[in-house]
Amino acid sequence: MLQNGHLSSIKLLINMKNAAKAFIKNDSLGKYLFILRDDKPDIVDPNCWSLVGGGIEGNETPAEALKREVLEEIGIEVFDLKPIHQMTVKHNLNGKELEVYGHYFLAKTKALLEDVKLSEGQRAAFFTLGEIKSKENLAVALKGILFNYGDILG
Repeated sequence: MLQNGHLSSIKLLINMKNAAKAFIKNDSLGKYLFILRDDKPDIVDPNCWSLVGGGIEGNETPAEALKREVLEEIGIEVFDLKPIHQMTVKHNLNGKELEVYGHYFLAKTKALLEDVKLSEGQRAAFFTLGEIKSKENLAVALKGILFNYGDILG
């Protein structure tokens, strides 16, 4: 019989997800690219502005996963990836606790808004850090980094 500590550890591993997300900057615009997530009750942070990225699969490194996810979700390429932060974010998804261990990057792109081809989300937009901070509907992780670790973005 498993003791509570062991059972909790097993449950944590089952409900833990590893992800890679990025602050994607276009230097010529001086702005960062964000997506407005779909407004669906069965996803994390519905109808919130978020970083682009997603789950790490198989033996991918966080950087490999990020490049793949950005290409899949918005159809652009990123380069000069710099790891800036790692943290665990707890979400309540349909009454179940989900923990996401996120690898956060600063990445660059030459893409413009017209180059973005959304496969997820309602829309994409470029914002300065000040502009995105003024939004009321920010994803939990984005808000945490912006307001607690914003200085790491330069």
